[in-house]
Amino acid sequence: MKKDVPNGAREWQKRMESIKEINDQNFEKEVLKCELSVLVCFTTKWCQSCYPTCLVADELSGEYNGRVKFVKVDIEESLKIAEKHHVISVPTILIFQDSQVVKKLISFQDRISLKSTLNSITTE
Repeated sequence: MKKDVPNGAREWQKRMESIKEINDQNFEKEVLKCELSVLVCFTTKWCQSCYPTCLVADELSGEYNGRVKFVKVDIEESLKIAEKHHVISVPTILIFQDSQVVKKLISFQDRISLKSTLNSITTE
C-alpha cells in the first residue's frame, strides 16, 4: 500500500533533476548494460530519511559525470528490482560495475562517505 507523500517531499523530488528515475522495464538497459559504474538510489516517495541521501547523490552526480551514472528506483513502483537485489529498507544504494553489485550501502550516507566510496570504485 502506498503512503502519502509528506510535506516537502515534492520539492525534494523536483530538486533531484539530474538523477533519472528508472523502473523494472528499463533497469537492464540503464544499469546492467551500462559501460560506466552505476549508482542506484532505492527510495520511496514517502521516505523522509531518503531525501538527504538522494540529494547528496544528486549533488555528486555532476562531479562524477562520465565516470559514474546515477539513477533512482522507487521500490514501490519497481518491486521486481527491489526483490531481486534484496532491498528491504530505504534508502539503499547499490553500486554496479560490469552488471554486478560491488557495493551496498544501507541508511543515510553523508557526502564524505559516499564520495569516498565512489572514489574507491572509480580508481580501481
